[in-house]
Amino acid sequence: MADAQRENERIEKKILRKRKRQKTAWIIIAIIIAALLVMRICEIDFSNAGSGSSSSGSSAAGFPFELYSGADVSFGELGNNIYVLSDTSYTVINPSSGNALQNFEHGYSNPLTKSSGNYSIIYDQGGYSYRLVSSKEVVYDTKSDNAILCADVSSSGNVAVCTTSDDAKSTVTVYNKSSDKKFSFNVTYGYVTSVAIDSRGSRIAFAALNSENAKLKTVVFTMNIDDSSPRAQFEYVSSDIYDLKFSSTDLFVVGSDFISVISSLKNENKVFESGNVNTVSYCFNPSGALVYVYSDYLGSENNVAVIKSSGTVSNVAKISAQVKDVSASSSRISVLTDDSVFTYKSSNGELKNTVSVDDSYTYIQHISSKIFTKRQTMVELLNEKQG
Repeated sequence: MADAQRENERIEKKILRKRKRQKTAWIIIAIIIAALLVMRICEIDFSNAGSGSSSSGSSAAGFPFELYSGADVSFGELGNNIYVLSDTSYTVINPSSGNALQNFEHGYSNPLTKSSGNYSIIYDQGGYSYRLVSSKEVVYDTKSDNAILCADVSSSGNVAVCTTSDDAKSTVTVYNKSSDKKFSFNVTYGYVTSVAIDSRGSRIAFAALNSENAKLKTVVFTMNIDDSSPRAQFEYVSSDIYDLKFSSTDLFVVGSDFISVISSLKNENKVFESGNVNTVSYCFNPSGALVYVYSDYLGSENNVAVIKSSGTVSNVAKISAQVKDVSASSSRISVLTDDSVFTYKSSNGELKNTVSVDDSYTYIQHISSKIFTKRQTMVELLNEKQG
């Protein structure tokens, strides 16, 4: 019954997307016809004009880059390029030229993505399809036998895909970039909500959620892919796990109200104990350190800090405004609020720049020394806005 309901919902969403694309197509056709009439009336010679691209309103001169859809899902870095995942499409943009390296409609009902190095995995959470992509091409496009819960990708192209299971609660499977199975493990404890694979594709960690004594409990398991059972497990009661991320051989556990670092797959350093902080936003800088925005309690001012895998915390700044997103280069940290982008020097917290924006901006991303932002259907180079 549940499968039939899910299938009906998927069909309804597909029909709605089709109608939306048809409506958009007719609008575009109407605009083109109107433009051609104006050009003919004005006797403009446009025979040497470029043919353009159906996936971008940008010229070769650069940004802003215009997308088909403004519905936000994810915005980030892929091999020193910018990726944008929307509810309907996936686009990779060259940050120097402002041109699309690739663009396709994914057709997923609930698209999510993770990236590492030159690879990204795009998957349909609750569905069965996923793709491994590089900056310029789809490496492979395949389906799982069971519904996908979460996934991650390594910089070597290995992917970890977690699904529901016929024999247990969940199954964690690792494939190489040729889609060959390298590892599989049935999780009996609960449903996997987050997974991480290290840069070499040899270490994994996953968080499984269950209920005990009327309380939600998440257990994080750590393994090598040649292990037959977990190396260690770590329990978190009444705290959500937002993310798992390897930094070399160390594992960051980002929770709703705590931060931990697990070294050698078995030793936990509780940087912030459960209940002592409130996670607002976070990212990882190029060296693998956690850039963490948190408040001491809901409604208090926000702290911006850099946490190394050793557990060392370096406070950078305090911001009274609500933080929407954070991004970092090797030497700078930029924080997006409803009305500004603040850029700090990460070593000493010096405020290097402030740029005024409006509340339509939703994401920010450092690509080396450049800062890019996402607002509605536009990807902008913030440096150009600074003049």
